[in-house]
Amino acid sequence: MEPKAYWEQHGRAFADLYEKPTLLNRLFRRALYLRARMAVEAVRATPGATVLDVGCGSGRNSVLFVKEAGASRVVGVDIAEEMLRLARPLAARHAADDRVAFLQGDFLQVDLGQEVFDYSVALGFMDYFRDPLAILKKMRRHTRRAALATFPGWAPLRMALRKVRYGLRGCGVYGFRKAEIERLYREAGFADCRIERCTLAGWMATGYVNPEKGVRNLFRENREMPDN
Repeated sequence: MEPKAYWEQHGRAFADLYEKPTLLNRLFRRALYLRARMAVEAVRATPGATVLDVGCGSGRNSVLFVKEAGASRVVGVDIAEEMLRLARPLAARHAADDRVAFLQGDFLQVDLGQEVFDYSVALGFMDYFRDPLAILKKMRRHTRRAALATFPGWAPLRMALRKVRYGLRGCGVYGFRKAEIERLYREAGFADCRIERCTLAGWMATGYVNPEKGVRNLFRENREMPDN
């Protein structure tokens, strides 16, 4: 099953993880909520920031960037129309629809024109691509400050369970090691990269378009944490 077909079919259930989180989800899928908080804090550092939300899904994070990070404009892109049918009324309910726009289509094919955003963000998106280099390259072209993306790690039991669970539904998932993420950001053209743990589930990577003062350049120093 292609990712588009998967998310058209399972979009509502995934959206409920955010809108109606159970105690078990909060405990065992803590990365879902932590990565959103990390991204909001990053965007908040630039007053009135503009944000490209790649794989925006049901629009929850797009709305958070407006309501909690003070973004002046957010463009969310998702391949599944079912997801955007959930996203548009969500933005309206939170009075954010004047600052949030949604585009449906394959991110690599969607025409963003010459628009450049302060931040591009891809949360829970890279999981479904064996080689996301082309995605990072496009994010780099449309980013002024930094591109944030999460990547699943290789926690053996967790990754095995995910592969089985998604595989039974016909959707592949992939894990990444720290050195591989570093290489992807370097080859995509970013000047600096910071890679942090986002629970044991994986990584939050931030690629900077221009060298950031006080940020260790992992392209030169790869000693921050174990590569697993």
